[in-house]
Amino acid sequence: MTPDKTIPVQDWMTASGAAQIFEALGDGNVLFVGGCVRNALLDKEVDDLDLATKLAPEDVTAKLEAADIKVIPTGIDHGTVTAVIDSKPYEITTLRKDVETDGRRATVAFTDDWAEDARRRDFTMNTLLADRAGNIFDPLGLGLEDLAARRVVFVGKPSERIEEDYLRILRYFRFHALYADGEPDAEALKACSQEAGKIKTLSRERITQEMFKILSVDDPAKILTLMSDNNILGDILATKDEFLTIRHVSKFQCDYNLRFLASRFLVLVDFDEKNIEKMQEYILFPKVFLKDMQATQNVLNLPDLSDDQAVKVAIYKHGRVPTAQALMIELAQDRVINGYAPKALDIVQNWNVPDFPLSGEDLMNEGFKPGPELGAELERREQEWIKRGFKG
Repeated sequence: MTPDKTIPVQDWMTASGAAQIFEALGDGNVLFVGGCVRNALLDKEVDDLDLATKLAPEDVTAKLEAADIKVIPTGIDHGTVTAVIDSKPYEITTLRKDVETDGRRATVAFTDDWAEDARRRDFTMNTLLADRAGNIFDPLGLGLEDLAARRVVFVGKPSERIEEDYLRILRYFRFHALYADGEPDAEALKACSQEAGKIKTLSRERITQEMFKILSVDDPAKILTLMSDNNILGDILATKDEFLTIRHVSKFQCDYNLRFLASRFLVLVDFDEKNIEKMQEYILFPKVFLKDMQATQNVLNLPDLSDDQAVKVAIYKHGRVPTAQALMIELAQDRVINGYAPKALDIVQNWNVPDFPLSGEDLMNEGFKPGPELGAELERREQEWIKRGFKG
């Protein structure tokens, strides 16, 4: 292929691990693909390196092992192996074309045609390729133009790409939130809306991954509104009032560098346990995530967070992170004066949480016998100690 653009060589292009893979497989047989190329062109951070190759998976494995590189057959049926170099994974996938799809999984055949492989990808910006010399290849002649215009465009007909994998509906909105500048493509929105009911056929793990990424953008309210307007997960998304609260919460989180996903979901479910249960039909919340949501709700159930003592009580009873996140929500709901927030957060971050200086053994030494009476007295004295400002 002839390069369509050349950029300055990036550090990740010449890093030791990537260099070993290119040398083992041979220049011309392997190229960087997808996110790393897209992000480099957008001057965004490159986290993961994915590679595409013309070589069959067994040939990739043989060549890498001959170079003393560890290989894991992570998705061998779909042509993917993972090379592990200095504990860093590099996903390498053989060029392929779809033979049969059902919206959840695909049967593929391998190919050595870069353009044919590009035609089965989701968005034009993800079809771009690069070598380790900084040469950029645009096999369909669409990716560079759409990326420069910050357009998220399906490869070919949106309906056909979505029918191949219904997760692409959620991916479309995530990519639009992250990379788009301007109005969404009308044909793409129509296709997403028409097939929205098929999302429920996907595994909860795959839906969870995308929804967590969508809620993680700096201003999720904008994309959630667009999803709601197009009936995407309409049975679990909140009303637009909650979207507005999420916007404010997210802004405060960004302003104070306290981004936390659990509190955004707590707003999304309108602080309602029944809504959490309903959302779990689609989303697989980790236990620790549900615990964080509950702890933040417990802080919000306290009378207020408007003075130092109230903030300290919240920290003592429920922890620093839930207290900080409850402050973000109360700021968004105008329940805390913004001018007090910096002091409250300083307490959250720097107050040395004291230990209650009394134990059950101390009460037994006073003559209490083990049992409910001792427990009640210990609780009473702890509450008195808290009311005295954790003193005495």
